[in-house]
This record gives sequence, structure tokens and C-alpha cells, in this order.
Amino acid sequence: MPLVVLAGGSFLAFESAIAAFEKTEDKTLEELFPLTHLEALIVKASIPAENYLISGNPSEREYSRSLSREVDNTFAAVLAAPFDLPEKQVLVRASQKEWQQARTVSEAIFTYADPVGNLSAVQKMEHLNTHTKQAVDSLDKLYKLLTHLQIAENLAVAESIKQRVRLIITIVSGLGLGVVATAGLVLVRSILLPLRVLEEGVVRFGEGDLSHRIILPAQNELGQLAGAFNLMAEKLEQSQAALKDLATMDGLTGLYNRREFNQRLAAELERSRRYGHPCSLLMVDIDYFKKLNDTYGHQAGDEALRVTAALIKQEVRPGDQVARYGGEEFAVIMPETSGFGASAMAERLRDAIATQAIPITKKQTINITVSGGLATFPEDAGSESAVIFAADQALYAAKHSGRNRVISSSNLSIKES
Repeated sequence: MPLVVLAGGSFLAFESAIAAFEKTEDKTLEELFPLTHLEALIVKASIPAENYLISGNPSEREYSRSLSREVDNTFAAVLAAPFDLPEKQVLVRASQKEWQQARTVSEAIFTYADPVGNLSAVQKMEHLNTHTKQAVDSLDKLYKLLTHLQIAENLAVAESIKQRVRLIITIVSGLGLGVVATAGLVLVRSILLPLRVLEEGVVRFGEGDLSHRIILPAQNELGQLAGAFNLMAEKLEQSQAALKDLATMDGLTGLYNRREFNQRLAAELERSRRYGHPCSLLMVDIDYFKKLNDTYGHQAGDEALRVTAALIKQEVRPGDQVARYGGEEFAVIMPETSGFGASAMAERLRDAIATQAIPITKKQTINITVSGGLATFPEDAGSESAVIFAADQALYAAKHSGRNRVISSSNLSIKES
């Protein structure tokens, strides 16, 4: 009888625990996915203005307006959903306010008839980046708030299950007083110890330790319950990893996205400042990419982007960091690399891309070239925005001096002087 009561009670208790955890997970994911999508849209909406500063292509204006409408619609959808806490609505509205200011600045950038190299336009781009970052930061705060609430709910469920388990153990202990010592020892070894392991697992999971796994023999019901618990924990861990990838990676190329690039560049420059080491930045742009799309179609353009991204990752060192900066432009952060070393790597990369055949159909391949702009911190520029600007200017010079070449910002300065 004690074994029957224990097995039935513990099974029902942990079944209810798993259901409660899955309900919390589904609710949190329903709130987190729209926020992550909105973050990605805000960052994406700032890219056409920057592309306009680099290329002066007026078609970026309509693309920017299309993205802006999509961001506005997403904000409206998020705000239309019910809010459990006032803090959620406050953070979303704060992000929306920063986004509206960013959109105004973006529209102002498109009023410049000749934006390339215009310092006033560059300053407005810095304002746009600032408002974009603040809008994303507000959504990040909301993301952390929702995650904290999920952990709090899990802890409450874990505490409830702990009390149930203790009650079951108390009942079983009372019923088992009449059982002989040997039967009591068997009970402790076969039931109570696994229950304690399960209880510890529930508590650790409720505290947010999704990497924890319960190790019990799978031959009995408690072992099967532990297996179900481990599968649920793995599912949650994968969901969180997917959310992180969605926020940091570019879906087409598998490289870091623009937002993650900005964060990593800031971190590397701060490290360079602290230890007095150089850090180089290479901006790479596919030559005649619009003509490639117009001639062979956007699928061929996507394949060219994927192949170029793979070649860059293959050629750089393990410590270098590669991102898709926007459109057909890529960025490579090279920590502890001087201008000379970065130039050698950039030339090797340019040659590798130029000699790589890209399949566009089963029977047809094409070759592409790239142009590159290189800047080194602190030799060529002393801040994050200045390094990006210097590399962009060098890339602009490479484009206008014939393409399929890499120009360093230091060489560009010598020529201008």
C-alpha cells in the first residue's frame, strides 16, 4: 500500500509540474518571439539609410519606407495585445518613441541629394544609430523582464511540487512504520532517493538551470518521468538558443547580423584600448551586385552572398569575426591585427573570391569580384564610428578606382595629403 500511494501520488504531482512548466514556456515564447522579430525589423529598417549614404541609390528610400511601415504595424500589433504588467507597456512605448525619432532622422537623410561623403548626413546617421540602439535596448529590457517572470513562475510551481512531494513522503513514512526494517531499507533505496533527485531537478529547473539533467534508471516509472523531464528541459534550452540565434545571426548567410556586429566591434575596440593592441576592420562589397541580380535573378544573388560569406569565414583566422553589414556588404573584425597584416589577409580573401566559381544553375557558373576598404584602430581612427567611417571611405575609393581591389584608409590619407 505505501508503494502504491507513493507511486500514484508522485506520478500525478510531477505530471502536473510538467504541464505547468509547458504552459509557462508556451506563454513566454508567445510574448518573446514578436519582440525578437520587432528588434530585428528595427535594426533592418536603419540599413537603407546607411546604404544610401554609401551608394546614393534613391531606390533605398522606398525600401526604407516599406520597412518603416512594417515596423509601425508590428508595434501596433504588440501594443494591441493585453499587458499583464504596466512595465511591459511602458518599455514597448519607450521603444516605439525612439523608433519614431529614428524614422524621422532616416527620412531626413533621404533629403540629401548627394549624401556620399556628406559630413552632415554622416552625423544624422549617428543620431539614427543612437535612436535605433535605444529602441532595441528598451525591447531588450522587456525581454529580460519576461524571462525573469518566467523563472519566477517556474520557481512558484517548483515550490508547490516540493510541498506535494513532502506530503507524499510524510504519508508514505506513516504507512510504512509497520513494515519490517528490510522493507524500509528497500523503500528508501528504490523510491525516496530517486524522489529527492527528481525534487532537486524540479527546483534547479525552476531556478533557470536548463542545462541540468536528472540521471535515474529508465526501467521504472520514476526513470521514465525523469526522461520526460529531461526532454522538456532540452526543448526549452533549444527554444532559448533559437531565440538567441534569431536576434544575433543573419538568416541567409549564417553570419552575425548588423546589431551583433556593432556590439562585437565596440567590445574589441575597448579591449584594444585597454591592452594597447591594434584592431583592424575590413569592409567588403560585392562588385556589380545589382547587375548580377538583374541578369541572373535574385536566387543567383542569394547564392553569391552565401558563397562569399562561406569563403570569408574559410579564409579568416579563428579569432576574427565576420558579419553581414547590409545588402551585399560584409564586415570582418580582426583583433590584434596591424594594417600590414590586415592588408595581406584582405588581398588573399579578394583573390579567393575572384577565383571561386559560383553555380547559378546545374550547368552554369559565374565569377564575381569584391572591393574592400580597410581601417586600423587606433592608427586610422580613434572610435567605433570613426573606424567604420574610415573603412567605408576606403571602400568607396576602391569602388571608384576600378573595383576588384582593397584600399587601406592609411594609403587613402597619403594620397589625399
